[in-house]
Amino acid sequence: MFHRLCREWSGGPGEFLRRSISRKILAALVAIYVVTYASTAFIVYSSVSTSIVDSNMQALHELAQRKYERVESVLGAAATDLTAWSQLEVMNDLVSGDLDKRIDSTLDGLKRLYDLSGDIYAYDIKGRLISSTRADNPAGELPSVWRRPEKHLVFIDKHVDPVSHADIVALEIPVFGTFDKNYQIGWLVLTYPWAGVERLLFSGDTATVLKATGSQTSILAADWGPFAGRADADERQAWLSGKDGDIVAGRSAPSKGILGHWQVFALQKTNVTAHLLWRIGGELIMLGGALAVPIIGVGRWLSNRLTAPVVELTRVVSEITETDNLDVRVPEASTDELGTLARSFNRMTESLQRAAGERERFVEDLEALNQTLETKVAARTEELEVAVATQKRLIGDISHEIKSPLARLGMALGLLRRSVNDSRTTKHFDRMEREIDNISALASELLTLMRLDTAADAVEFMVVDICEVITQIASDATYEAPNRKDDMHLFLPTAAVFVMGDAQLLARAIENVVRNALFYTTEKTPVDVIVRAEGDGQVVIEVHDFGPGVPPAALAQLFEPFYRVDDARARNTGGSGIGLAICQRVMILHGGTVRARDNDPKGLVVEMTLPTNRSAA
Repeated sequence: MFHRLCREWSGGPGEFLRRSISRKILAALVAIYVVTYASTAFIVYSSVSTSIVDSNMQALHELAQRKYERVESVLGAAATDLTAWSQLEVMNDLVSGDLDKRIDSTLDGLKRLYDLSGDIYAYDIKGRLISSTRADNPAGELPSVWRRPEKHLVFIDKHVDPVSHADIVALEIPVFGTFDKNYQIGWLVLTYPWAGVERLLFSGDTATVLKATGSQTSILAADWGPFAGRADADERQAWLSGKDGDIVAGRSAPSKGILGHWQVFALQKTNVTAHLLWRIGGELIMLGGALAVPIIGVGRWLSNRLTAPVVELTRVVSEITETDNLDVRVPEASTDELGTLARSFNRMTESLQRAAGERERFVEDLEALNQTLETKVAARTEELEVAVATQKRLIGDISHEIKSPLARLGMALGLLRRSVNDSRTTKHFDRMEREIDNISALASELLTLMRLDTAADAVEFMVVDICEVITQIASDATYEAPNRKDDMHLFLPTAAVFVMGDAQLLARAIENVVRNALFYTTEKTPVDVIVRAEGDGQVVIEVHDFGPGVPPAALAQLFEPFYRVDDARARNTGGSGIGLAICQRVMILHGGTVRARDNDPKGLVVEMTLPTNRSAA
């Protein structure tokens, strides 16, 4: 057989293929596979190589940026701390030369508290060293490198410490008297060891270069030094050539902070990426060879099968008869009588299959439509849940983060008030303090609302006398608004009514309703609080007011956060619009309900229900 194949091949490839249909089919399959796999492998290799290079470059950019931000974060925090320290009242002792050593003890305490690796120096306006955190506390004048004309915080780049003679960076800020913000009384200097900067930058196994614009370049490894000076500071990336091969460098993004003149470069040799690409190319070639073996085997088997059309036709007829499977077809490989018979048979089975297929497609379309609707509903429900959770978390985060700046603003306003005696200015201060209090109250209400939505399991219930809670609420409300004392009426049962719950939360919820009734009605307008125990184990608390009331269409929205009925509930009371929402959350948390309805003849009734604790009675 081998000699026969050799004789046939001697006539050329064309003659060899023309002698066998199976060979033609096999040759076509192999050609298709080779072309397809080669094209696919080329596309995959190009995409992977581009992705790896881009990913590597992006990783270097991000690494350089992270190292830069690490240094900027540490020095930025130090700048913030130094600014705060310069405003301490004890710094006024710079005028007297710190006779009682208060500045000494304060600076030592700050160094221990903040675990500073550098030192703090305090100079008076004449440049004399008044105090420092150094153990030897040397005397001397303000060094020229630290003597800056700026009236704000200044970052002093790498230099030799005039006192310790070690490489450092420094932050220097003028100190003004707290008695007069325009009167400078000295300077405050904070040093940071250059070794600490290097530890922040040069951790890890990737070479790093720190470059200051117009200044020296500091690098981690000496053999990479020549590449540092060639990095282009105006480009986001740089390809450098050297005796050890090409190097790719990523740099940190420009910044406008105190370290805006610093740039961090992360360097890596390109042969690391080249080795990976060579390995990927080799694996693609090996994969192509491995896939070729089964494909050629399958192709040869298929070509042999097509040479037996009669056997195939018999097999198909038998299969249809036994299984009613109309998907099978007879191969139409030739144009002779067997081929004509095969085509006629296939057309017949296609007609039968078409009728059955239309019925099956109709059923499948219905099933697919049902599944699509279920999937969309589930996805939309999940999106809504995520959106609600995100909104609650955002409200909580905003409320929490706004309280600290408000507290600092209030303290600053109080200090400023001490230095001003003008009555007109004092009125402005009063108004500013009221606005700060209003915003703080809003933040507190938002935090309460967020905790009620997210921490229901953390509430501890105990027996609470609801009548006692309401009595205390009425007393507090009339104390804050003594002109409404005669308008407040309590209707309580003779026997105590106990519920299981959190007394503070229940008081907060009921108090919000009572205060709304007092705030949104005028003087001489009655406000009734009625408590009654129902026979079904419920206690009902109703707050009746006889004010302007609420439109019927707005009753269902009263308990939504920030909802306000403008024509009936004026904003000049200072309310946050969250009180009724908190009331609703508290009632639900305690297994109760709250609703609003019109009062007769006018006004509003807010009805709250809670389950009673009969065992406590």
